[in-house]
Amino acid sequence: MANNFTHIGLLQHGAVEAGDVFCGELDTPLTKASWKQLKQAFGRASPDWDAVVTSPRMQCAAFAEWFAQKQDLPLVRDERLREIHFGEWEGRNPQDVMTTHPEALAQWWLNPAQVSPPSGESFGDFRARVLDAWTEMGRAYRGERVLVVTHALVIRVIIAHVLQMSDERLLALNIEYGALTRLRVLRDRSGEWASLLVHGCG
Repeated sequence: MANNFTHIGLLQHGAVEAGDVFCGELDTPLTKASWKQLKQAFGRASPDWDAVVTSPRMQCAAFAEWFAQKQDLPLVRDERLREIHFGEWEGRNPQDVMTTHPEALAQWWLNPAQVSPPSGESFGDFRARVLDAWTEMGRAYRGERVLVVTHALVIRVIIAHVLQMSDERLLALNIEYGALTRLRVLRDRSGEWASLLVHGCG
């Protein structure tokens, strides 16, 4: 039975030099402090993982590459694990967006599935690609443990899917920089079953 399990760790990237801004398509490096934090947490020899999968964005991929090389693990970059594209909000902080798109931003905080940033990616398209990647990982890494380095909204969508949460509760899931969420996927004759093991550990 154990070989039917896939253990997946969802790691939110560290704090970025761009600061507290909407950062979907932006490539921005991690701050020195967040690099230090991640290296301290993951720098020692670890038997926990068999593979690393990452968003191609710099804030995820740079650490994923470092970790995979250090642990001698295979690394896969998956475009489907990119953050949602925030359109005209890209690179702007919420206070700035509030001055130009107050109603849209307020509606987005209440339920990001019901409104898209101007010129941004639709939530339906975003969720579809994220869950496509999630489903594939459960199959491709059967019996293995995979570390996934990605973004906050990606992690929220996966957790909400596993827990069958409503869209209105999506942003109630707190995702800290550098925090790890562990899930387990079981595949057997009756189907696929996923469970949340640990959320938001440092």
